[in-house]
Amino acid sequence: MLPATPTSAGPHDGHALEFRNARLFTGEGFTEPSSLHVVDGIITEPGSAAAGRAEVVDLDGRYLMPGFIESHAHPGMLGISLMELDLRPAAAPSVQAIVAAVDGAVRTAAPGEWVRGSGWEETFLAEGRGPTREDLDAVSGDVPVVLTRTCRHMLVANTAALRASGIDEDVADPPGGRFVRDEAGRMTGLVQEKAMDHIAAPAYADEDWDEAFSRAQDAFISWGVTTAHDMSTLAPHLRYYSRAGQAGQLRIRFRPWLWALSQAGMEGVLDHALGAGIASSLGDDRMRIQGMKFMLDGSVGGRTAAVSCAFEGTEDTGLLYIEDETLLHQLRRAVRGGLRLAVHGIGERALDQALGALGALDTPEEREFLTTMRNRIEHCALPLPAHLDALAEWNLIASSSVAFVYHLGDSYLRVLGPERVKRAYPHRSFLDHGIVAPGNSDAPVVNGNPWEGIYAATTRTTSSGVVLDREQNITLAEAIRAYTRDAAYGSFEEDRLGTLTSGAHADLQVLDRDPFALEPTDLLTLAPVAVYSAGTRVDPADTRIDG
Repeated sequence: MLPATPTSAGPHDGHALEFRNARLFTGEGFTEPSSLHVVDGIITEPGSAAAGRAEVVDLDGRYLMPGFIESHAHPGMLGISLMELDLRPAAAPSVQAIVAAVDGAVRTAAPGEWVRGSGWEETFLAEGRGPTREDLDAVSGDVPVVLTRTCRHMLVANTAALRASGIDEDVADPPGGRFVRDEAGRMTGLVQEKAMDHIAAPAYADEDWDEAFSRAQDAFISWGVTTAHDMSTLAPHLRYYSRAGQAGQLRIRFRPWLWALSQAGMEGVLDHALGAGIASSLGDDRMRIQGMKFMLDGSVGGRTAAVSCAFEGTEDTGLLYIEDETLLHQLRRAVRGGLRLAVHGIGERALDQALGALGALDTPEEREFLTTMRNRIEHCALPLPAHLDALAEWNLIASSSVAFVYHLGDSYLRVLGPERVKRAYPHRSFLDHGIVAPGNSDAPVVNGNPWEGIYAATTRTTSSGVVLDREQNITLAEAIRAYTRDAAYGSFEEDRLGTLTSGAHADLQVLDRDPFALEPTDLLTLAPVAVYSAGTRVDPADTRIDG
């Protein structure tokens, strides 16, 4: 079991707070106005000597609940996306608008600079398609341009970017990836999955990552998120955590999962971690390493998830990244090194592969690790009954990207069809099987406000108002738990995070409305009026907290 003892999360000088006239979250609703006591960043019972001289914060009847835990996000990518061209539908609703944004960036690009953007999704573009190499070439000239789809599993590159990467029309598709071609056999510029490894965009510098993570923390705080699991931690990210931790610039808690293998244009660190003896639980309460992340397939909306039946209107069943034997070998290496497992599996074939490899961990030590270390299946989008049974039997966590139902549900409906989409992110089935299923956004894939995921889990309704089904709905209390206690369970911290019980970290958010008294659509506009990390108030654009 991972340790959860307090270390450097907050002040240690007897600093005390008393939140008065606060309606406290019980797990099922809120109390009448009451008090909550905090000493040295830890929630405590009233009556201690320090509590007697506490600083008083009068909430005047507002609603006090635990900070949210984002169980699957990419903070570095999120911050970088806020520094690139914003191509999300709200900012660029058409291919024409995307091309105009690229045109403006090309005109101001420095010599040798690449133009990068992210967030486009063809379902929501006016033309009903994504941008192409030809679209970009019309305005980019010799400036390399790379635009990443919202799923992060594919990108579109212009001719200059392909040329700079040494890619020509004769390039072969790598295993687990594609250079998409048109009917005439010419590359469209769309580069999928492991083919992205061949795009030679310059690496970001340390100062870029510093700015990216600062912006990511601003975003998380604005959403009431006080802990974030980083599901693609690379070597530059670990260097950032070290620098920021020493400088007191980690305003929220981070739980990194190291990116295991070189995939999707990112260099894996499994070999380095094993060589250095890095294992799960290394770190402190502000930043603690969780384990290794392995990716098996792509995305539903991009039609690269490894599904069992072809996507609607196609003969395509998606892509698997690695062979079964290779996956089992790498999982075994991680387990023997004491690193917990998080395996990305979206489509049914990917879940087959993930659970098949996990089931092949057959030594007594491996079986104990499998069933006791709260290993995870990431996304777990389309599980079948046999998958649910295995998840329950082996105490695996289904880290569910249920926020996709709201943000990407229309895309899922288009490519899966009305019957198959009903079982996407099946939270009622997870609960009925006793499977712990924390919710997440996969930010920056979709917006990271947990209330949007909570809305999706309770209504199964897309952003356009389409109800995908009514069988997988869960209650509001269950959905909030998915972003608090259930998410804390994923890091062995359910007694320390996501709760207002004595002994827990005072990671808190204050609301001015009771979510249980709102219409479901009103949940989408909820935001905290104050956020506390280890009992210290944090706000977007803060530069540090104590500890």
